[in-house]
Amino acid sequence: QAGLSILGGKVFRPGCRAMAPEETTADADKEAAGKEAAKGDEAVPPEEQRTRVSGGRCSGLVVEWRGYMGWIQPLTQIKHIQASKHRGRVYLNEKDVPQAGGKPVRMKEGKIVDFYVYADSNGLGAEECRVLSVLRLTLPHKEAKKALKHSSQWSEYLSDSEHYPAFESEHGVLLRKYAWKLPFALLELWGHPEDLPGAAMALVEKGDEDCHLRLLLPEVELSKVKLPETLKVSGQAVLTSPMPCRSITVQAGRQECLEAVKTFVAATADLKTPSPKWESWS
Repeated sequence: QAGLSILGGKVFRPGCRAMAPEETTADADKEAAGKEAAKGDEAVPPEEQRTRVSGGRCSGLVVEWRGYMGWIQPLTQIKHIQASKHRGRVYLNEKDVPQAGGKPVRMKEGKIVDFYVYADSNGLGAEECRVLSVLRLTLPHKEAKKALKHSSQWSEYLSDSEHYPAFESEHGVLLRKYAWKLPFALLELWGHPEDLPGAAMALVEKGDEDCHLRLLLPEVELSKVKLPETLKVSGQAVLTSPMPCRSITVQAGRQECLEAVKTFVAATADLKTPSPKWESWS
């Protein structure tokens, strides 16, 4: 054909130099390597683009865990177009659970957590997920009625109890009140150790110069906790079911009471109390 020349059995166009056999082989190898790399890129899909859902942290219960991933049932309403996907549950991957004290956090079903919500093409997911600590206490029914002014909600995943979203929004701590018939109101505060003392003090009437709180400590943890002499443990259990608990009564001025609760929380924050049934006593 016009414009084509033949040199050494190779066809080339004017303006292009002829390639030696070894160059042709090298280029062929490069082309093959490029195709293989392209195949590899196709085999590993790019990570989903995430968009942080506006709002603060949400609380939830880990209802399923498969060793490296699982699902969280939110305890607060998430307003998003994809919120109804996956039966309303939020996806969690172990890579979105930060280490605590330089150690991996062992996730399992029944853990109460808080997290930020993100959205991608698969639905909603949890990131910066943190396991919450618990502070259990009792209040006289009359005082509890005054303290719990916000409307409560029930969840099938927190059986035998109601929780208070408005309190959580204000203090960053999940407040749970059990419905069991007891001579006192049994409360749980789920949050991070630095937030729990302030939330506990919020349950005491602000007009009182002296504060009175009764904290609970599971009997199985008595030998593991080192409390100062100022925090006296009751000689007998004040609660027998679902887990025998002793009480530590704190009665002092508000500042002294706050410091006492901080001391108690610091001493018990790392305890790994086994739960009889997470459905009723997480």
